Formats: sequence, structure tokens, C-alpha cells
Amino acid sequence: MNKKIINFQLTVLIIIVLINGSLLHAQYPWPVEPKNQSQQLTGTFCEFRDTGSSDHFHNGVDIPKADGSPVFPVESGAVTSIQRTGSDAYVRVGRFAYVHINPSPSLDVGDQVVAQQTVLGTILSGQGHVHFTDGYYDSEINAIRNGGGLTPYDDPWKPIIRYVRFYQDHSEQEFPSRKVSGRVDIIVKVEEQNGPPTTYYSRLNNGTFKLGYKILSADRDSVVYEPPNGGVRFKFINKPSNSYVHNVFFKPLSSTSSHVYIVTNQVSRNDYWDTTQLPPGTYTVMVFTEDTRQNTDTAYVAVDVQEQDTAPPSPPVLKYVRRIEGGFQIAWYPNTEPDLVGYQLYYSSDNINWRLRYNENQLPADSTTATFKVFLSNPIYFKLHAVDNASVPNISKGSDVYGIKMNENESAGMIVIVDGFDRTEETGAWHLPGHSFAFTYGQAIFNSGYDGYSFDTCDNDAIIDSTVSLDKYFAVIWFVDDEAEQDETFSAREQQLIRDNIINRRGRMFISGANIAWDLDLDSDCYNTTESDNEFLNSIIKADFAGKTGIPNSIQDSGNGWFSEIEFSLDPNIIAIDSMDVITPIAPAKACLMYDSSHVAAITHDLGHPFTGPKLLYFAFPFEMIASSSNQAILMKNILAYLFVIDKVDDRRKEKDLITPESFALGQNYPNPFCPATTIRYHIPQAGHGTLKIYNIKGQLVNTIEDKNFNKGTYEVAWDGRDEFGIKVPSGVYFYVLTMNSLEIMKRKMILIR
Repeated sequence: MNKKIINFQLTVLIIIVLINGSLLHAQYPWPVEPKNQSQQLTGTFCEFRDTGSSDHFHNGVDIPKADGSPVFPVESGAVTSIQRTGSDAYVRVGRFAYVHINPSPSLDVGDQVVAQQTVLGTILSGQGHVHFTDGYYDSEINAIRNGGGLTPYDDPWKPIIRYVRFYQDHSEQEFPSRKVSGRVDIIVKVEEQNGPPTTYYSRLNNGTFKLGYKILSADRDSVVYEPPNGGVRFKFINKPSNSYVHNVFFKPLSSTSSHVYIVTNQVSRNDYWDTTQLPPGTYTVMVFTEDTRQNTDTAYVAVDVQEQDTAPPSPPVLKYVRRIEGGFQIAWYPNTEPDLVGYQLYYSSDNINWRLRYNENQLPADSTTATFKVFLSNPIYFKLHAVDNASVPNISKGSDVYGIKMNENESAGMIVIVDGFDRTEETGAWHLPGHSFAFTYGQAIFNSGYDGYSFDTCDNDAIIDSTVSLDKYFAVIWFVDDEAEQDETFSAREQQLIRDNIINRRGRMFISGANIAWDLDLDSDCYNTTESDNEFLNSIIKADFAGKTGIPNSIQDSGNGWFSEIEFSLDPNIIAIDSMDVITPIAPAKACLMYDSSHVAAITHDLGHPFTGPKLLYFAFPFEMIASSSNQAILMKNILAYLFVIDKVDDRRKEKDLITPESFALGQNYPNPFCPATTIRYHIPQAGHGTLKIYNIKGQLVNTIEDKNFNKGTYEVAWDGRDEFGIKVPSGVYFYVLTMNSLEIMKRKMILIR
């Protein structure tokens, strides 16, 4: 580079330094009366401001005076600009600006003013102060700097450090109990006092001039870490760019009247105290501050530096969400981590927007239930996170999502959704620690159009350990997704419970999963299938394994009626399953859904009378893979119609004359619960006189809806929820009783919901 150019640049630099140096030491009087006496301040240079369009540094000092007080120039010169309107009206003379004043009408740009003599204007009504800046816009300097600026300025009152806190670097996560690890932000609230303790609070909460920190030994005898510049992080002589304001001030705790600093940062960038450079143990954090008149305050805070714990607890395992008397309860199996603090419980109505209901202090480590004494008419879903006691608490991944939908009557139309899916290892299609498949089933029930049905959700282990009984429910939905031989689709204990519910309790069940037949059939290549597995598949589910198929283009009705006019597809983006079972029904089971014209996807099985006996519906694919929520709702409507014998009356009525039952049968009314009317079907094996009567829960006769001579056959009758006088009866539990030849034959319960 040319030597002349270099010399010129050095000359310019020296001139700038000399000018700045002279500015820093330039002194001038106050712009308000008394002009040559020290004033108190209600705002200092570079304190935090959250007024206006964005957060920024205060670029001057605020000098309190009564509205209407005159304002004078501190140096003689020419008026360079005037703003006459708005609360920020001002007059600028050279490098000085006088803001929040009503400019003198006689002044104009270019006019010469005389220091301490010319009245620039008066303080605006409602402002109570003049905002005074030294320096041009975005290049302002501190007007109360030591050795320069406003003179005289007397400030015998020291700044006060109100608190020191510790946060994870560049976050809003505070370290509890002063136990720190990793990268740490030291957060400090300072109040600079520019007046005696008896003065206005606005003069006692200003921003400081200098701030820094050091790390000392526990006994404070030695410095174990000191940042550059003697630990000083901030020294506000020149105003920084406003883009750096949140490097200096901690946004969650800072406001115009509360100045909270991130003392570990630098003005222009994020920084931190790296505790990993020190051995674990107790240390003292020393924070110091100083105003422009060398008044100081120092705080000493003992902290425990710990080895950084970044391992979160395991995701909790929910046990159930179920109805109890007067409300509902959530239960979970306890986590076993020794450093567990507790649990966070979240709830949602849509599985998207989650809100915290209880934190880890409200659900401590020894808690295993949360009870709510409320009634909720719409579905609600829950998930649980575990929290440990690390210096920065680690929060686990969420549990599975379980939900509940309640009815006014606890037993009305109740369904239990059983989560039998545990396979989340690398070989499976689902690799996340938790899933929300129960939400899919719950919302499908809710959106099916059958408002009378409620549901609980439980883990299959809660069935195994008898915490939850299948017999309590009108129907069971049991999903295993792509569970396989390692975790077992159905264990021997589960098989026995299902067998007992179906055979002995006349249960009604919907089962869904991709590998059930493959896992249970001896003819498959599953390595741990037993004779009892195979017998359960054949005799209870009534299916045989017929091979595997890829993701079908579509699934449609088999022609047997329950899923007529339905065609849908599966979405591998929901679960990345690449194959699923093809099955063969074993009589009397029937195919109800097909992958194509020759491959069966689902079967129905009536284990007794088609209207009163137990029922089982088996999908050889995961229901939760159905491609849209609308299709899921349509399918669920038909599933409920099959399990509860509802909504298919027109299809079944065609068969009425063909049915000649060998014994009496009284079907469950449908819909149930109901409003305003319901239908009852019953079967008479021989001619005779019969009645069908409705009773309330006290055993009082409400209405006689049938009283006549019957021929052998199948009948149905509607009840409109009225008594024998035509008056609507209230919501509640009612019983309908079939008698023949004056003998009570059968009785069933139904629920009316107004």
C-alpha cells in the first residue's frame, strides 16, 4: 500500500481518537434550572427500554422536572433540527438533543442559541422530565461519564445488586438450588440509585455503568477464573447497537423499570461460564458493579459445580385413564431412576396443542396417580414426562397418549381401549419411545356419530395384573400395531383373559394388528409359537395364517354386509409397516374386509346368537394406519354397529323371518345409551302370551310396550322414552323385562340420556 495513504489513514485515526477523547472529558452544565447544581435522574445511559417498536438501549439520561419547566442548551451553537409534534418532540443543537419538550415557537433550524440563556422549549405536559442525549443518533455517549458530561454531578448512593441467578447458557432454564453444570449464564439484577432512599422509586431503579464477575474458591481466598479485563463484562461509555440489547439484558426478567443483566455475555455476542473447566465442588461467584462515581456493590453467591448430567429418565408408562366415582383418574407405573424428582402431566383435546396440568413438584417421584373430580363430556387425552434432579433438569420423552370420554352414567356404553403395543426397537416399524395410537381409536369413536359411547384407555399390563377388568366394559378394543414374537402379540395370560371375557362373559371385542396370525400360527416361521397360541387363534379368533402381503392399494367390503360401500387405503407414513397378515376365516367366522378379491383382511365371528351372544372382530392390519380420520370414523361407526348390533337393522330385518331361535333371546337395545328413542329386539321360540315392560331403577313400572299373543319368531319394538301416560321420563337407568305365560324370561338394562 502507498506510504502516503497509510500516513493519511493514521492521521485520521489519531484525529478521531483525539476528538473522542476530548468529547469524553468535555464538561457542560445542566439543561434545567438550577443549571450549575447536581440533579437527580430517573433514567440512566444504556439501561433497558421495552417501549416503542422494539427493545433497545436508553440513549441518554432522564432529568425530572415539572411539566412546563424551561429547557436550556448546555453549549452554544446552531439549531440543526426540530420536531414540534408528538410526545417525542425535540430540539437538537449540534451533538445534543433535548427530547420531550415543546420547542419554542421563535426557534427555527439554523438559529443560533446561547448556552444557559436561550430557552429551547418547555417540558411537555405529562412527561415530567427532559430526555437529554450527548452525541448523534446511534453514536451517543454517556452524559454522566466520570470526568466529563453534566457537571457538577454528585452521586453518593451506591448501586444495589438485588439478586444473582443461574441459567443454562442461552436459555430460560434456571438451575435449581444453585447446583450448576455445563455452560452457565449468570443473571444479575442491579438497581442504580440516583437519589436518597426516601426519593421516588423511579430514581432508585436505574441501570448501572459497570458490571462484571469472577469465580472464587469456596473460602474466597483465591480467584479460580477471571474473564478478560479484570472480569468487567459491561462498561457503558458509548451506546452499543440496539441489536445487541439482549446480549446484555435477560429478556424474561427485564423491563423499563427492571434491569437484569446477563453478566457472563459480551456486549456483541453470547458467552458463558464454562463450569466443565473446573473440578466439581463448591465455589463462590463474585459479581461486582460500579456507577460513574465509583460507588460499588459486590455480591458473593456459593454454588455447587456438578458433573453435567444429560441423560433423561425413561419415558413413563401409563397404566390407565379411567372413570371413577365422581370423576376420572390417571395412573402410571413408577419410574425407577434414583435421581427422579417427579412427573409433568400434560393434556390435550387434539393431540397437537398440549398444556401442562401438573409439574414435577405437584407430582413427586413417589406419586403414581392423578385424580380429577370433574365430568368432561368431550374426549381428553394425557401424556406424562419424567423429570430428574440434574442441575439442568432432564425431562424424558413423553409417555404413550391415553384418553377418556365420559358419559353421565358410568356404565353407559363403556368401551375400554387396550394398548397392547410395546415394540419400539430398531427392527420394528415404530422407533419412537411413545405413541398416540389410542388417540386414533378414541377420536374415531367420538367422530363415529354415536354420542352415547364412552371410553377408557389402559395398558395391556393393567389387564394382566388385574388392575383393570375387561368384564366392566360393554366392549373391548385391543390393538397391537406391529407387535411380533419378541414382545408377543398375546401372551398366555392375555389369551386366557380374552377367552374368559368372550366365552364366559359374552364379551364383545375388536382386535387389530399386523402380525397377530403370524405370531400365533404354528404354520408360520415365527420361532416361539406354541400349541396353545395356535389353539387360541383357531378356536377363539377363528382365523388361520395365510401368508403376508405388502401395503394394499385399497381395502374393501367382502360382501357380507357390515362394511358395505366402504373402501379405504392405508398410509405407511403413519406407521412404516411394509407387510401384514393375510388370514383365512374358520367357520363360523366370516370374511368382512378384503385386500383384494382373494386375500382376506378382516373377519367377524359371532360366538353364539348373532344378536345376544359374544362377538369378535379382527383386523389383520393396524386400524391406526387407515389413511384419513374421516375414514377411521366411518370404519369405527361400522365396528360399533357390529359389536353393539346397531344401525344395521334394515340389513338384518331382511333375515327376520328366517330366524327361528331354539330358545328365548332378548337383545341389547340399540342405540344404548339413547335419546330420544331406542329399539329392542327379542326372539320367541314358541307361541304364547308375552309382555315387554319398562321399569325404572326403583322397580316401578314405567310402561308396557308389548302385551299380546306371540307366534314363534323374531320381533322388534321401539320405545320413545315416555311412560304409559305419554310423558317423557327423565334421564337414568331403566330395565326392560320379557315375560312369557306370566313367567319372567329375561331382563336387560338400558340408559336414557336427555
